[in-house]
Amino acid sequence: MYAPTTVLLRTFHEALGARVRERTTVLAEQLISPDAGSCLDAVRMSGELMRTWRGDHTRLLLLIADQLTTADQEVAAEAAAVLESCHPIAAPAREALATHIDAQHAAHGPNVWAAPQARLRKSHQAAVRALARLGDQRALPSLLTALDGDVDAWRAIQVAGHLPQAADQLVPRLCDHLRRIDLSQQWTEMSANALLAALAALGDPAAVPALVDTLGAAVRHEQHDVTQSALKALKAFGPAATGALDTIRSLTTATDAHVRPASVAALWAVGSDLAEVMPLLLGLLDDPITFRISDAADLLGEIGPPASAALPRLRRLLTHDYEWVRVHCAAALWEIGGQAEAPAVLDTLLQAWAKNPATANHVVACLDRMGPLAAPALPLLREQLALPRRGGRFQSIDHDEELQRIGRTLIARLDPPAPSAPAPRTA
Repeated sequence: MYAPTTVLLRTFHEALGARVRERTTVLAEQLISPDAGSCLDAVRMSGELMRTWRGDHTRLLLLIADQLTTADQEVAAEAAAVLESCHPIAAPAREALATHIDAQHAAHGPNVWAAPQARLRKSHQAAVRALARLGDQRALPSLLTALDGDVDAWRAIQVAGHLPQAADQLVPRLCDHLRRIDLSQQWTEMSANALLAALAALGDPAAVPALVDTLGAAVRHEQHDVTQSALKALKAFGPAATGALDTIRSLTTATDAHVRPASVAALWAVGSDLAEVMPLLLGLLDDPITFRISDAADLLGEIGPPASAALPRLRRLLTHDYEWVRVHCAAALWEIGGQAEAPAVLDTLLQAWAKNPATANHVVACLDRMGPLAAPALPLLREQLALPRRGGRFQSIDHDEELQRIGRTLIARLDPPAPSAPAPRTA
């Protein structure tokens, strides 16, 4: 469904470009149009605007939330889908999403998640997912329905990790789904990875036995991607996963490019044996595969000052020809060597950020940890935050919102506003 004005309005928005305020005014008028096609266009174009351009999008979010109650199921479904895709900024729509979900339960029963009508199902599922991503437990009943009924359960699994307060209800169900996956079949990889990520995010140690079993099955069936995901999940549980140590240790010599660094990271988290882990990490720093170097640097940074044996190699890697390696190694240098390494670290971070804006999230995270020593970054921070288009990793809304938040915090900390002068005294 489209309005006759669709092409004209899209051309108009392209011409306006970065003029977010003017584009918001136009979209706001479209969103209150009585014509369903115009509303649908406005919902879609609002989503594109919010995902691409920075600004205060509260007005658009609230107007889109109003479309959840429209009688046109296609418009309502699209509104819910846009709120889900813009979830990092969707908090203003929280109550409207919860009200929409409750109304659907009242009108269509507790199994509306699996409704046979495609648009109704899309509207409900997208609203539930958006609310879950906001960490709102009112999304839980529908997620449990999905997991129990196994209809579109994958869509519930993807957002379950955002509700750690409901781990006692979610973890048993997720573990049951994980145990039922046949890892002898290649097509099960994506489902297993999503379940492992959700269980790691929920952080309930009750999941550890299922994770250990999955790791063993993934190794037996040479499912390297699932093996890596299981190792990452076990890392999140640290010493609680001691029962998997032997398997983890055996994987530190794996030939798969991703499994080896993941196993070393899990070995440190679970076993905490520096003497065992350091030779493995130093070996990864010499690896020709760049992401292995970066993974090793990240773990060395987590270990901190006890990993000082790595300092000479990390310093040499600041001249690596790939800026991502330089950024990860610079961050590790700061975590291990501290103030003495600050000049080289700062120079490396700022040069990498200027060359490749996609490194911004990693750079500002390290700058945030450097405290006052990050002050020379102020000009670049201000320059980047003044850009109208979203930035950061993948230029995605979640990475950009994080980038803006940390950037503003850094600027306020490094260059606080001068105290205002006292008002003149009157006689």
